[in-house]
Amino acid sequence: MKCTVVRNWLFRSIDGELSDSEKAELNAHLAQCAACSREYKLLELPQRVARETPPPAPSPFFYRQLRMRIEGETQRAAGWQLFFGLARQMIPTLAGITLALLSVFAYFQLRVPETDLYKAYDRVFVSEDQSHRTLVAENGDISDESVLRAIAER
Repeated sequence: MKCTVVRNWLFRSIDGELSDSEKAELNAHLAQCAACSREYKLLELPQRVARETPPPAPSPFFYRQLRMRIEGETQRAAGWQLFFGLARQMIPTLAGITLALLSVFAYFQLRVPETDLYKAYDRVFVSEDQSHRTLVAENGDISDESVLRAIAER
């Protein structure tokens, strides 16, 4: 058996995943190969130490301190949950108020009985005292001369 195959089997052996025939082949190879045997002993060392070491005994105050920490975190979490619960209720309310204000604004801006909707739309964005010449280029390209003329007419 090749050492590369055995190295893959070492982990499976430690985890107890090898069949009886594979265990026999592995043990035969480990008896002959010192390098694989040493690697197997190094990989198995943490498991052997864990079996030999007794489990640690917790402090008598451990569970009391743990319970107090859990209760403290629960109270903190309850505060955040209350805040987010209120936020979930407030967001639709604020959205409704915003929509109502936008509707009132649009009503007051567009209530003038003009037949030309485009003029009414322009009036929302351009006040009546602004000259349209500053906003719209005259029948030609925008040049330095046309800009200076528009400024001079102002």
